[in-house]
Amino acid sequence: MGGLVEYKRGPSHTFGIRQQAYRTTVKHWQETKTILDRLAELTAADQRAAIACVVRISGSAYRRPGARFLIAADGSTLGGISGGCLEEDVRQTGLGVIETGECRMLHYETGNDDDALWGLGLGCDGTVDIFIVPGNHQGYPKVFNQLLELLDGDSPFTVLTIIGDASSGNAGEFNERIVVLETDPDQPQCTGLDEEFLALARVATNNGVSRTIEAKGMRAFVELFEPPPYLVICGASDDAIPMVRSAADAGFRVVVLDHRPAYLVPERFPNAWRLIETLPGDDVEIPATTDTFVVLKTHNLARDKEWAQRFLATPVPYLGLLGPQGRCEEIVEEVTEHDRKRIFGPVGLDLGAEGPEQVGLSVVSELLAVRSGRSPDHLKNRDAPIHDPA
Repeated sequence: MGGLVEYKRGPSHTFGIRQQAYRTTVKHWQETKTILDRLAELTAADQRAAIACVVRISGSAYRRPGARFLIAADGSTLGGISGGCLEEDVRQTGLGVIETGECRMLHYETGNDDDALWGLGLGCDGTVDIFIVPGNHQGYPKVFNQLLELLDGDSPFTVLTIIGDASSGNAGEFNERIVVLETDPDQPQCTGLDEEFLALARVATNNGVSRTIEAKGMRAFVELFEPPPYLVICGASDDAIPMVRSAADAGFRVVVLDHRPAYLVPERFPNAWRLIETLPGDDVEIPATTDTFVVLKTHNLARDKEWAQRFLATPVPYLGLLGPQGRCEEIVEEVTEHDRKRIFGPVGLDLGAEGPEQVGLSVVSELLAVRSGRSPDHLKNRDAPIHDPA
């Protein structure tokens, strides 16, 4: 996970963020599960579908490798593999994949101003490779069900998809090969694949990168799945509702803690991953990992102090405190300098937010910036590309 480094927030505040930014996006796990849940529904109803996946990009691209797009036989879609400029062409190709049962690889030169293809003169100056598989192809429902079981768990895993001949890029005879690798790279792999391929897949896993590899005359997409981060919100008052919604939409698994059972009902927090009735001193299991973010908003100073003490005794990298600077100082007045680097108070980015909805967006924006290892600023002031190289 890397150590803590400092970044400036205003003229006098420094806070700790991750030295090693995550390479998989926060929403990758959630979006993939949503796509495969829908595929399972269609398969159960004897309706055919295809799934498109971004497998390689270069230059400017709206989505990262691993982004998916489902095309149903009735023409309906779910998900996205661009900002909306490629979806119609991919949808039409996906309908053909459903009919033929054969995989297809699409290559887009988004910097090409030629309008010959679906009127696409994108001018984005990048390339995108998209691999489309038929959801009802022999063997695919089984492997997709295996993926769904893993996505219901909490362990990282890797998927290797043979996407074509290394020289031609044609899916060809390899188009039935989607393999879920063991989560433990030291375990033997019963895949029938060449050991060189598996060694490259392990390297991709170790580096935390999803990428396309080539070996033994074949090309494969090695896709790393990392469980999404937790956001633990201490306090279930009404102002927590929009924050939970925004965080869940962003891909966090949101856990809401409160000692009042009447506040912890699914009707209030339909997007929450868990609702836990507890007090800070209770012996209750609560996520507190190196990928857990915590926001204290009980509106009770003594209780916020207790929660702060509990979570500062864990490896959580982020502890957000709601309220003005003076209140935040009271909560953390006795903590060490090292722990202060994990404390974000007042919580959120300086957006001029007013009201629970805007405050929720401010907080979730800060969570994403911290997890990505970014110092928030206007994108127009960024000299580097918007995304790190894929």
